[in-house]
Amino acid sequence: MKNREKIKWKTHAILFAILLSVASCAANPVTGRHELMLISEPDEIRLGQRTDAQIAQAYGLYDDPKLGAYIADLGRRLAKVSHRSRLPFEFKVLDSPVVNAFAVPGGYVYLTRGILSHCKSEAKLAGVIGHEIGHVGARHSAQQYTRAQLAQLELGLGAILSEDFGQLAGLAQFGVSTLFLKFSRDKERQADNLGV
Repeated sequence: MKNREKIKWKTHAILFAILLSVASCAANPVTGRHELMLISEPDEIRLGQRTDAQIAQAYGLYDDPKLGAYIADLGRRLAKVSHRSRLPFEFKVLDSPVVNAFAVPGGYVYLTRGILSHCKSEAKLAGVIGHEIGHVGARHSAQQYTRAQLAQLELGLGAILSEDFGQLAGLAQFGVSTLFLKFSRDKERQADNLGV
């Protein structure tokens, strides 16, 4: 066996052992199917807490306590009937005119004042919030995190095994990070169905 092949085989074995020791199969709260997850629920909540601080700093929170309390109350009522009702959900209004709503791991849901101006009824607002709760409930962010980590692992392995690939690894790494920024259409449809 050539020296390079021995290194390749050992590297595969080590990475496989690391993956098995780190990874866990978790049942998806929505589908009930077991999925490979590289982030536990407590870690997901901690990641959400860190991300929450960054989002609040980047966008700023909309300064209307009455509106914030209304959104939080509506969100909590909806979250109680979600697949992950035990999560400590938080609902916040961001001071941005952009029409957007999004959720981050651990149950943090954000609506911009821009999207609120387009929600002409409580039913429409509940639909938007429910959709974001659906993403959290199905662990879409945790799935993306897992896929991104596995892709990074594959890139690292490729860089170790191929000098040519190693030279392109930086560009490939950028591609991987942008690949996982948005949810797929299937995930968006699932979040719509869960929101309803």
